Amino acid sequence: MQILISHHSFGGYGGTETYALTIGSELQRFGHRVLLYSATPTGPIAETARERGLEVTANYAELPDSCDALIAQDAGTAMSLAARFPDATRLYVCHSDFFSLQVPPQIEGFCHAIIVMSDRVKAFAEALAYHPTIVRLRQPVDLKRFGAFLPRPADGCRRALVLGNYLRGSELDVVAKACRAAGFELSVIGGHTQSTSAPEREIAIVDVVIGYGRCVVEALAGRRAAYVYGLDGGDGWVTPENYDALEADGFGGRGLTGTITPDRLTSDLAQWHPGMGQVNRRLAAQHHDAIQHAIALTTLINSLSGGRRRATLTSGEELARLVRLEWESWHRYMGALEEQRRLTHEIERQHAEAQRLRSEIERHEAKCAVLTTSINEIKNSTSWRVTRPLRSLKRQLKAFLAIFNRII
Repeated sequence: MQILISHHSFGGYGGTETYALTIGSELQRFGHRVLLYSATPTGPIAETARERGLEVTANYAELPDSCDALIAQDAGTAMSLAARFPDATRLYVCHSDFFSLQVPPQIEGFCHAIIVMSDRVKAFAEALAYHPTIVRLRQPVDLKRFGAFLPRPADGCRRALVLGNYLRGSELDVVAKACRAAGFELSVIGGHTQSTSAPEREIAIVDVVIGYGRCVVEALAGRRAAYVYGLDGGDGWVTPENYDALEADGFGGRGLTGTITPDRLTSDLAQWHPGMGQVNRRLAAQHHDAIQHAIALTTLINSLSGGRRRATLTSGEELARLVRLEWESWHRYMGALEEQRRLTHEIERQHAEAQRLRSEIERHEAKCAVLTTSINEIKNSTSWRVTRPLRSLKRQLKAFLAIFNRII
């Protein structure tokens, strides 16, 4: 199939943009022709998409003459592309109940189904004056990309990461203070500090990820402890016991009752233990596999298409698709080499530190040996033996004076 994935802008890194990258990569692996379309000039995330072998355009004139399926993520591109491709099977992914641009247009026929990825957004979509069929899926994550890193080796330092574009200012100060009190070094990745095209690497070098929404799912897949906390509230640690409630809320911080106070945040972080990460990985594998999400999308598209025959790839198009996949594999390979270099440097640093500590221990042991020899020489000296009765008398006198002072 020719599948077009659209969004108003691919200029920055966010949940909507990384969703498009995730499903685009999986659908391309399935043999579909995938094109990402942005209504505005593209930015860094478009380059990331190209590195992963996806085609990207922000030029309306460069769109194909026809497409089999349209997956829109904002009202503007949904309506313009529905007019451009009236015969396509059109899906609308509703990511949010907050941003007006992402509210499904209230026009009958603009799409055939709405995709939602939380019960909260589903309830919002159902409350709209008009909506087509609503399909509930879960946030997808590339388990191969985020599953490449094992639990972080213990080095005596706890590390936490705030991941996301919204937590800043006084709210971020609260998190920083709680992390310090709980013994964590804190780093921040997001639109207001520094962005990253490889969140899996940032997650791999920490123990705890603090955030909400899609960031939490990435933390689960990355084998790290995930703490749901954001501007609108918090739900604390993701656990097998509260997973269903938190996922139903889209990990938005409003899935449970109660409030995360600064004191509770500090207390919760202090209760972290390494085993949390491996349990989270199993949750991600069971519920958030991008392959299963892509299968659900293609199944839905086929069920809505009315049995229309989809165009298959020509030999030239298949060769081009394989080349793009090879570029994506090369990009992952280079990322793995970079991670290997980082780990090698860290191992060398720790070996050097261990050698320094061994030298320090040997120096102190030699000093202790010298002092022990000096003490033994003093004890074996004639003066020590001669003064032994005086030292005994001194101890007895001291004991007598202590008793005398208590009586007085």
